[in-house]
Amino acid sequence: MVTEDSIKDNMRLANPITNVVLLGVLVFFTITAVSILHVSIPDFFSEKFPGLTDFEISLYDTVLYSSYLIVGILTGLFSDRIGRRKIFVVIGSGASGLFFYLLTVAPNYTLLLVLRFCQGAFTVLTWQIIMTLILDISSPKNRGRNMGVFGIFLTLAMGLGSVVGGVLAKSGVLIPYYTSVVLSVIVFIMALLLLHEPKNLKKTPSLKKIILILKKHPKLSIPGIFNFIDRLHMGFIIFIVPFYLLEVLGLSVDLRGMVLGLYALPLILLSYSMGKLSDVHGRYKPLIVGSLGFGIVLTIIGVLGTYGLAVMIGLFVVLGVFASLTTPPAMALVGDIIPAENIAIGMGAFNFLGNLGIILGPVLAGMLMFNYVIAFLIAGLIELACLGVCGLLIWYYKNNPI
Repeated sequence: MVTEDSIKDNMRLANPITNVVLLGVLVFFTITAVSILHVSIPDFFSEKFPGLTDFEISLYDTVLYSSYLIVGILTGLFSDRIGRRKIFVVIGSGASGLFFYLLTVAPNYTLLLVLRFCQGAFTVLTWQIIMTLILDISSPKNRGRNMGVFGIFLTLAMGLGSVVGGVLAKSGVLIPYYTSVVLSVIVFIMALLLLHEPKNLKKTPSLKKIILILKKHPKLSIPGIFNFIDRLHMGFIIFIVPFYLLEVLGLSVDLRGMVLGLYALPLILLSYSMGKLSDVHGRYKPLIVGSLGFGIVLTIIGVLGTYGLAVMIGLFVVLGVFASLTTPPAMALVGDIIPAENIAIGMGAFNFLGNLGIILGPVLAGMLMFNYVIAFLIAGLIELACLGVCGLLIWYYKNNPI
């Protein structure tokens, strides 16, 4: 008997790329709603809550990423338990829109942080389930292609968000927040009308399984450490750079957004090619070169950035090129280490360490902003220290195969 559900299932199987594009558009709007806010954080606090310390301001992003870590773990498990995906995207996007608006009317700093955590919780509820849906509708034969297409939308959102956010904030510090509300409502309507439940659900790994897989495959610590430090510096850069560009170079909010966008541009343009390069020349060479270059450039930004906007742009484009060398090979290395039947658990461990890093990034920035030269120097040395640890692990596992 042919039912409406079976027709929808067949349509999904017959047009898988259509569903991937739909999910890509949904995650593009979802991530853009968050990324357009970062560049104007200094202006937001100077207007709404003047007099706060740099560390107190850094907690605005720290509580956001903390919600990602905490709620991100629980979301997948709960979604698997009840066997539903769509309802989480609908609720998450609708509630995100509400909390984006409430951030603009928060009467005090403490409540602002509570609202920020709630906004992050519902945002991660939305985009994590969207990412899970990509796995649900993919087979081993098309998973790489689907994740590649999806990754384009994700990276574009992260890169263009800062640029668009800077332009919007020039018209008013709250305009980006109102835009985030609109984007969330668009995701809510699209999910409600166009999204369907997948026929088969892929299970999300539990924290216990993640710990067990790390014990069974300790070599996974190598891509995990690279992801931890990559995400730590993502949180560090997203938070500290707008303040640096404002206080040291005196740039307007739209130019600050442009600089962050130029940092993301190489990631958008080169990530796919760098991933293919690692298929030919191995994972470790681009990881080592990328991490070494990233660490060196990061240590000198605080000093050389004072020579003007052109120098700062050049430094961040080079930094973005080195970043594109590390991210794709690190993800691919997980697949090299972990057997196919445990790849979801391996990626869970990889992302868990990355989420820890992005929580600590803004905290590190907030603690070191008393001196930008020292802040970038220490951040770069942390990168180089982690590279040293990974180098020792690579040498150890090469000489002591597991």
